[in-house]
Amino acid sequence: MLKPTGRSMVMYDFDTDSSTAGCLDMSGEAFTEPFMIDTIERRLRERPRPFALAGEWGEVCDVLQDQPSLPLRGMIFHTGRCGSTLMANAFSAMPQAMTLKESPFLSATAAKAMSADSDGTMTHELLRALQRSCLPPTTAEQKYQIWKFASWNVLADPVWPTAFPDSARVFMWRPCAEVMASEIAAPPLWANGKGRVNHSMFSTGRALMREAGLTGLPTAQALSLAAWLSTATKGIELGERGDLVVAYDTVRSDLAGSIRAIAGHFGIPVTAEEAERAAQVRHFYSKDPSGTKKFQQSTTSIPLDRETTRQIRDLTAGIEERLSKLSCAVN
Repeated sequence: MLKPTGRSMVMYDFDTDSSTAGCLDMSGEAFTEPFMIDTIERRLRERPRPFALAGEWGEVCDVLQDQPSLPLRGMIFHTGRCGSTLMANAFSAMPQAMTLKESPFLSATAAKAMSADSDGTMTHELLRALQRSCLPPTTAEQKYQIWKFASWNVLADPVWPTAFPDSARVFMWRPCAEVMASEIAAPPLWANGKGRVNHSMFSTGRALMREAGLTGLPTAQALSLAAWLSTATKGIELGERGDLVVAYDTVRSDLAGSIRAIAGHFGIPVTAEEAERAAQVRHFYSKDPSGTKKFQQSTTSIPLDRETTRQIRDLTAGIEERLSKLSCAVN
């Protein structure tokens, strides 16, 4: 396999069936789009014949082993629809940060980790691949990287802290009924077929739904509820281990302060002026790839009926109370 001398090769995909990984030359890329798949699609439109590598993942790791990489300072996990994309966009607005947003490679790795062989061999190989997937600098200003995961990727824990024990983690969350109303109106990538998902993520959530007698929900509501229950439960575990927990209302009321709080947890020095400049992303719709669509005062949502809302709040009240107690305050 050809050595990619002088190029910034980024692992962007991983076929778990054939154990092959794909890499793309992303030299000069700032990763400003809301999702990595948007960046890749735009990159391929601009450069129809980019330098790329593909092969068995162990071989790809060997080829990339001498490639320099930026330190991974922080990981952003979340329930979805909680300001995590907005926060990732804010970090992207800082030239010193390379922010990787919901990488297809990380989602495929998460799915593989969740179904890894019990002897641990596969997990060891996954860790090696993850460590080799750390992005090299693609612009001269970049000093570190931040990974924002798809919501369900948190369920692959502890593969992430095992691979990167020195990287800080944050969990962002929003009340379940609000997340469901948003996801039903505009389904997330993992629910509409554009992104990958390991369906075992729903096992915990579905069990809790059955215990609560909420088995008659329409499919879209059931998927959203199960995803929230499983990820929020994991978020409590992270918070109790000392990871930072940030509530949606905090981000919405003080984005600049939230940026500084998360940056401080990641060990990244950010001044009040830098945080306020980065917070200007709030004026644009966070999931617009062009970054030009002005943000309206409310996001699209389809409210649940009163009885369903009551049942869901009864089911999630304890989880939300624990997350609230774990959530940080912003000064």
